[in-house]
Amino acid sequence: MTPSDAERTEESLTESEAEWVDARRRPLLKTLGAGAILSLGSGLATAQSRNESDAAPTDGTEPTAAEIDPYYGLATPDAETVPGNRQPDHEVELHTNEPANPENPDRPPFFHFNPTGIHVSTGDVVQFTADSPDHTITAYHPAQGFQQRVPDGVPPFSSPVLNVNGAWLYEFTEPGLYDVYCGPHHVLGMAMRIVVGDLEPGDIPAYEDTFEGSEDPPLLPPFSKAFLERELNATNEANEGCEWSWLTPQEILDAPALDPATIQDRGAVPFEDVLADIDRFADDVSEHGNADNAGPTSNRSSEDPIDHG
Repeated sequence: MTPSDAERTEESLTESEAEWVDARRRPLLKTLGAGAILSLGSGLATAQSRNESDAAPTDGTEPTAAEIDPYYGLATPDAETVPGNRQPDHEVELHTNEPANPENPDRPPFFHFNPTGIHVSTGDVVQFTADSPDHTITAYHPAQGFQQRVPDGVPPFSSPVLNVNGAWLYEFTEPGLYDVYCGPHHVLGMAMRIVVGDLEPGDIPAYEDTFEGSEDPPLLPPFSKAFLERELNATNEANEGCEWSWLTPQEILDAPALDPATIQDRGAVPFEDVLADIDRFADDVSEHGNADNAGPTSNRSSEDPIDHG
């Protein structure tokens, strides 16, 4: 018998509980190496293996059927080879935006989704296209070790790590509010929000503006600046007084521009509008806008497929 989502989640947390309890005694940044940060999008190797077999034809022809798995979506190493029967309704790009002078930066790079907020209809397919390397699209879910920030019953979905111009498609079948993050760059603030369906005020879940972890089971909320500074300073006495200079996922998701009603009203909210809501980076909006002025398109209908040509 195939285990239910709840059973899978419980098994995952039970097996890792001892490790999490031990990790909680140590500073986050001491516990996380570069490889551990990459592993924050769990199940990625499995997703890569599974979806390569789904997306790649074996006889030189386009696949006649392409499954979008509720856990692993549908991945392709080349955005121009999305199967014709799976043309998306919307597109989100995954970017790395370097400062004007990387050798003498006055700000850190921005790792971000664009748009950072998007409104889709129930059953719509969203294509996530990587403009820069090493990104994932991963649900905030207890099975991933985080506060649940997707509707009840939605599985802990995640893409594989995408290469440049790689694409990942996911079908949003359940209405509600979805917060997702990039596994390799979550600690650097790469998160976004998807509103599925037309939500009334009473439909907005508490997690929309509540960032809470838990001790049992041990779950983390999207990282805040205060949390990361505390962990950074606890790593080494020489770090005392250090400030976190990067974006944080909590700053992104708590920005007024990503209020669900705003996303529904506008259809898509670009990253620069979210950045403008964050006081410490508001002055960098114009520079970012010049670098990212060719943003993605969104709110396409199934009769108006995305042109990759």
